[in-house]
Amino acid sequence: MKFSFRKLFLVCLACAVCGQIGFLLQKKLSQPVFTSYSLQETPPYVVALDAGHGGFDTGANYASLNEVEVCEETVDALFNLLEENDAFIPVRTRENGEGANISQRVEQAVEARASLLVSIHMNLDPSTTQSHGFECFPIPPGRKWNEKSMQFAELVAQGMGQAGHRLRGSNGIRFAYYSGKQKLIVDAEDTRERTLKSFGILEQSMCPTVLIEQCFLSNENDRKQWADTQGCQKAAEIYYSAICAYFDVSETPHPTPEPVKEGW
Repeated sequence: MKFSFRKLFLVCLACAVCGQIGFLLQKKLSQPVFTSYSLQETPPYVVALDAGHGGFDTGANYASLNEVEVCEETVDALFNLLEENDAFIPVRTRENGEGANISQRVEQAVEARASLLVSIHMNLDPSTTQSHGFECFPIPPGRKWNEKSMQFAELVAQGMGQAGHRLRGSNGIRFAYYSGKQKLIVDAEDTRERTLKSFGILEQSMCPTVLIEQCFLSNENDRKQWADTQGCQKAAEIYYSAICAYFDVSETPHPTPEPVKEGW
């Protein structure tokens, strides 16, 4: 009888171990696995546009503004500019009003074989209304696509600076890392390679990627300059110029309406 109980115990233990292994294996296999691809060398270039947050996730909220709405408005304006230029094929990582996790967003960019991914966000400092300005986060040092991400980040930051926006840090370009729940932000001059994770979309992306913090919703001047319809359009035009310079293609001039002839 003792042997029977011992045998039953061992069988139950084996089943439990196998079940746990199966669960872990299934969980691992369920994680997205993206296939790498070669970036385009000739136009039209696919540019993936990511409006931060989405769905129930409205992002930062301040002064009756939802971050997600400002992000979507900026992406809409940038999408239209790119669509008018035959050198580009813009794609969205998610539709307006819809939610999508990081893996789903990256999957959209991968399926389209994007040569550049631009993720638009707005900043917030709940501790003070004095924080203001622009900053962007390329893929960190030591990782694939860091150099090309830096090239695009430099063009965007230069454009914002020339437009009169304050560049946070030394030049508006920074790297972000997470150690547990603690966020570490360093300026672009700090090129030490770190094993800490960065923003999710930078970690999973399969092409050069830059996450942009367009302005602080918690700062009144930033909101007036960069978060209303005119500000979103202005920012989109700067991003568009940076994209054209990055791919070394000409900007499509805005069509001038023909004058209305008298008597018509």
